[in-house]
Amino acid sequence: MLFRSISAYILAYNNSKNIIQASTTLKNNIKTYLSEYKSLTDAVNIKNAYYINIGVNFDITVSTGYNNRDVLSNCLIALKEHFTIDNWQINQPIILSDINSILLQVKGVQSVVKVEINNKQGGNYSPYGYDISGATRNGVVYPSLDPAVFEVRFPDTDIQGRVVTL
Repeated sequence: MLFRSISAYILAYNNSKNIIQASTTLKNNIKTYLSEYKSLTDAVNIKNAYYINIGVNFDITVSTGYNNRDVLSNCLIALKEHFTIDNWQINQPIILSDINSILLQVKGVQSVVKVEINNKQGGNYSPYGYDISGATRNGVVYPSLDPAVFEVRFPDTDIQGRVVTL
């Protein structure tokens, strides 16, 4: 007889669509549902994944003839859309060149001077700290070895940009 074990990692949303740990009730309900589709010798483990709250800081230059405030506002909107949690999967890395491309596609952006990802932790954020610089290799911010997802919890304040002059 062959015994197999399957582990599924999940997270849940609160009313504000922020990531939270799944309740025991939710995990038990999923386990019960899945038990109807597995063989008797299979085990299903439903486990919580981790969530890593991040912030994004960027600097751009604006082309001549464009309003700095309007261009910056459009950049913020574009990054908020990119980091909408529905666009992210567990263990998906952050590719910094993707962020550069998104910013460069905003009309009026001449260049992207800087993009920084930073960890937000404690208080209204995740209790899990994460070494962003240590997890960054060749322009890619990798998630932890444990199943985890990156989340911009408060996009209106956690994504910040500046217009700079060279």
